[in-house]
Amino acid sequence: MALLAEGILKLHWDQTVPVNIAHIVKSMGVRLSLEDSVPCSARLSITAGNQAQLQLSRQLPHLHQRYVVAHALAHVALHHLRPGMQRELHLSEDFRLDFGVPHNLEANDFALRLLMPEPALRYAVEQMQARSMGELEHVFAVPALFIKQRLSDLGMELPRAQPRARRSTARRCRTSERR
Repeated sequence: MALLAEGILKLHWDQTVPVNIAHIVKSMGVRLSLEDSVPCSARLSITAGNQAQLQLSRQLPHLHQRYVVAHALAHVALHHLRPGMQRELHLSEDFRLDFGVPHNLEANDFALRLLMPEPALRYAVEQMQARSMGELEHVFAVPALFIKQRLSDLGMELPRAQPRARRSTARRCRTSERR
């Protein structure tokens, strides 16, 4: 599965962050439409002609839309649906999915790999020296929950903040500068 996600990134990712998930959808030939009347977060279907279609709720906040689209792409790439099948995707406000639904765990992992490619995440942490979840949330346009999960999966941690010098040390430095 990891190799499949990496393959999709190699074929369709333009190396920018946040990952342009809409571009990947288009490149993969998935029909995406924003709908006002979808009774769930999104509805994914595979037509009899094997065309993937995703109806996305227009009412979802932008971050939720990005994740649901990446999650739906995962179901498509992993062939979780066959022609003539459809699946409703329900995402809670805190980004929780029902992991009792078959294949949701795999699709979640795949989606996180798409939204936060390992090379980009490593670069942000190691080279750009991102120091907070907030910085990474901004760079990747995903919630902290996903960043924590992805960092854990990769065995990475954000560097600990440097402890601030004690006031007395700072005063000593200023006093010695005056001399």
